[in-house]
Amino acid sequence: MKFTVVALLSAALLLGCGGDPPTADLDTAKNALQDARAAGAEKFASSELSSAQRAFDAAQSELNTENEKTFKNFDKTKSLIADAKSEADKAKSAATSAKAAAKSAADAKIADAVVAVQAVRTSLDGAPAGKGNEGDLEQLRADLGAADADLSAARSSVGSENFAAAEASAASATQKAAAVQEGVAAASQKYAEMVEKMRPWYERM
Repeated sequence: MKFTVVALLSAALLLGCGGDPPTADLDTAKNALQDARAAGAEKFASSELSSAQRAFDAAQSELNTENEKTFKNFDKTKSLIADAKSEADKAKSAATSAKAAAKSAADAKIADAVVAVQAVRTSLDGAPAGKGNEGDLEQLRADLGAADADLSAARSSVGSENFAAAEASAASATQKAAAVQEGVAAASQKYAEMVEKMRPWYERM
């Protein structure tokens, strides 16, 4: 009889303890949260990361509360931990997608800028030069060099995952290239007018 009472009390205590605390599961959720941050969630999926952090904090708080009880039940804790892990995975996925989209947009802007700069360089190299426009062409070469510097800055920004800055630098390079193209046209017109002015009067009749 005494043995039976002891056995029943032991069984009741085991049931009251609710099994081992799910600390390993909480660690898994924590690692998922760290993976989300490593994927760039703080920058590219801040809302999703905040939700995941709140879910993790709630799970951790619930685990601590339950651990303080004599009779423990970790069912709610396990559910909250599962939610935290799920939210962290969503944050990582959202960050990965957003970062890829931002990089793609920046790469496209840079590609457009490269085409524009190369086209202007060809025009500038082929522009006629004379005493009347040589200074203008020299200034245009310096302006095109500034466009090249913007392209370098854009590529560097992509490398550091600052895609907004990359797009801004690429756009600046494109604008500078357009301005140089207008300058090349004006310099060519100036050269043509100079040549026409220097023609003998009888050739202009």
